[in-house]
Amino acid sequence: MNVQVFRTSASSYQAPNFITKEQGILEKIRGVKYIKSLKEMSSEIPFVLITNSHSELSEVPETILEKTALVIHPNSGFDNLDQDLLRSYDIPVILGNPIRSHAVAEYILSCIFKEFSSVPNHSHWDNSRIWERKLLRDQSVLLLGHGHIGKILRQSLVHLTREIRCFDPYERSPGVINDWSDDLANNIDIVIVAASANKDNAEFVDNIIFNQISSEALIINAARGSLINEEHLKHFLKKNKTAKCYLDVFREEPFPPGQMSDLANLNKTSHIAGVFKKLNHDIISFEYLVLQDFVEALANDKLLEFKSNYAECLLSN
Repeated sequence: MNVQVFRTSASSYQAPNFITKEQGILEKIRGVKYIKSLKEMSSEIPFVLITNSHSELSEVPETILEKTALVIHPNSGFDNLDQDLLRSYDIPVILGNPIRSHAVAEYILSCIFKEFSSVPNHSHWDNSRIWERKLLRDQSVLLLGHGHIGKILRQSLVHLTREIRCFDPYERSPGVINDWSDDLANNIDIVIVAASANKDNAEFVDNIIFNQISSEALIINAARGSLINEEHLKHFLKKNKTAKCYLDVFREEPFPPGQMSDLANLNKTSHIAGVFKKLNHDIISFEYLVLQDFVEALANDKLLEFKSNYAECLLSN
């Protein structure tokens, strides 16, 4: 046995037999033993922890964290992870950003196309042939975040919209704005939140932005609820009846029954943007590839090469 694997918990959207299926597939990797209880673990063998958004690493015994060689977090959000704790034990973390990036991007694109190009159904021939719609060609987009999801959205919308202003203070890429200026949100028609949450960007989308964007703006947040000031958002939507907002994430989850139900121009979903039919399959496939490469790197003393190969998914980056 080279490594022991332990999953801290499963998510509500995962099938009842998910852990059993996960164990069966991961144990096909030579040298991997899947442990269902911490009591089964041997302190002499390196651990690999699989976490999710409900994981509390502070509840994992120190004796296990000291022997943890890798954390696989097959979620795109990492704000729930205790990063100080991980740093203190020098544990590398592989994030599952690629797993859900296309699904979340498609959710956001679906919201956009629903608002601008929702196709009518004519039971009889309409002689007027009138379709009073605005074209994406004439819209300015403010894209907040240029990570896995932001890159997909930018590539998808760059030829469809009038302009895309992409802001990300951490991403050094051509055309990406790193320093915020007060005129970035001026006359914006579509605001897309596609950023990770951290202590510096809490409620980043607030009245400063709402007071600059178009009164008919479309706002979409499928990233993290903490990124938008909900009170400021409610004020904006009440004041501007022709504006529209799609929220898949909220400061408080699950959101209370009837929350903001008085806003006819707000569409709410229950944190489902990253959920799709093959999600469980893709999660296990991602874990399998990472674990297989890690076990091989561990056996051949090539951990630096392993980290380099997964540089885009490393939490430290």
